[in-house]
Amino acid sequence: MKTKLLIFLSLGLLCSCSVNPVTGRQDFVMISENQEIQMGREYNSQILKQYQVYKDQRLQEYVQSIGESLALKSHRPNLVYRFTVLDSPDINAFALPGGYIYINRGLMSYLSTEEELAAVLGHEIGHVTARHSVRQYSQAQLMGILSTAIEINSGRTAGNIANLASGALLSGYGRDMELEADDLGAQYIYQDGYSPQGMYEVLSVLKDQEIYSKKIAEQRGQEPRSYHGVFASHPSNDLRLQEVLDNVGNSFQMGEKKEEDTYLEKIEGMVFGDSEQSGIRRGNDFYHGPLNLYMSSPDTWEIINTPNTLIFISPFGEAILEMTLEDLNFKETPESYMKRFASNTFEDQNIVVNGFEGFTSKAYRSGRTVRMAVLFKNDQVYQFIGYLKDKYSDIDQFDESFLKIINSFRKLQNDEFSLSKPLRLTSYKVKKGDTYKTLASKSSININAEDQLRLINGDYPNKSLDEGRIIKIVK
Repeated sequence: MKTKLLIFLSLGLLCSCSVNPVTGRQDFVMISENQEIQMGREYNSQILKQYQVYKDQRLQEYVQSIGESLALKSHRPNLVYRFTVLDSPDINAFALPGGYIYINRGLMSYLSTEEELAAVLGHEIGHVTARHSVRQYSQAQLMGILSTAIEINSGRTAGNIANLASGALLSGYGRDMELEADDLGAQYIYQDGYSPQGMYEVLSVLKDQEIYSKKIAEQRGQEPRSYHGVFASHPSNDLRLQEVLDNVGNSFQMGEKKEEDTYLEKIEGMVFGDSEQSGIRRGNDFYHGPLNLYMSSPDTWEIINTPNTLIFISPFGEAILEMTLEDLNFKETPESYMKRFASNTFEDQNIVVNGFEGFTSKAYRSGRTVRMAVLFKNDQVYQFIGYLKDKYSDIDQFDESFLKIINSFRKLQNDEFSLSKPLRLTSYKVKKGDTYKTLASKSSININAEDQLRLINGDYPNKSLDEGRIIKIVK
């Protein structure tokens, strides 16, 4: 049996190679191009269920036109490429097999030129043309098959190969694949009339974000995040990348140069930060128009808005209160709802917060004391859990703050619905005497306004402003 299995695997390896459209060399892949297309189609439907498409047809068409022009210069011009702007504040872009490419409006906010946008799209096209995700998927499948073979021969149950492979599909790439995507992207943008140095400009933008992310993470007591691992693998003085970009001009014919850069015009009015559907943070206040909801945090705390959870966090992440929302499925009291999900509770109390019935308790969870609460609003329940980073600390030092946040829960007042509208980018001509500090004092950005304005204009951490320059501000 073992011998047959080894023969089967060997034959599979020999039959599972295909010519890489970029290098012309044989690559190990376990799916055909038709399967690759089908895979991209299926994952695209999942992405569009998870994320909202940004509702600006003019902007979508602009990004599609830039991407299509680049794709025609690529090694796989026969594919139909679909470029989609997602309504997410996260600074990211990514590609699926078969030509499905996404860029978050969050990343677009921090780009300043069409050349930078082209560099991002070109990089992602490079991942598609070199079949990076397919190659990773195939390697994960092989590891799954080998693991399964070992399990079968040792009498254990087989693992889930599909889950292993699909996890590899959307994971980050190693430095070699990222550098290859940069090389390919630089080729495509150069042949389309852009300078390959656009790659460096994007690298600078994202390196600044990485530095800022580390600063914020330190304030929150968390680990910093980066753009799908790409620029964590690129030092700012990456000699390999510079060599790649230098070689592009020697090896390819530059396309007709673009006459006018209209990027700032195209993103005029684009949502910055939170979307209306996710609720808007303004300093220590949170306004959610569709839910008709207001909440606030203590002065020194920060509000973090994620797709599924609203998080209130104290300086350095010492204390955290999380709020989630669920549908009510049974006609019951807040107390009975709490008791169905919570055990080991004490200091139980019925509460009424600005007309909404609720219940609150303390409880033991994972070796620590936590503050729990539920509030009923129409046919939904808002669930709160407050806890300390250090489980050995005394919750009483922050419990008053937890309760203060919970008790801030109420409907919006009539004059607050306008505050539930999102912040938007707009162009601004720098006047004499303007500084980032003075502009930040007039901005509605909820946290670190000066740093954020510097970041969206490529001036982080301390570059000065020149009179007459056109920059982006947030209103």
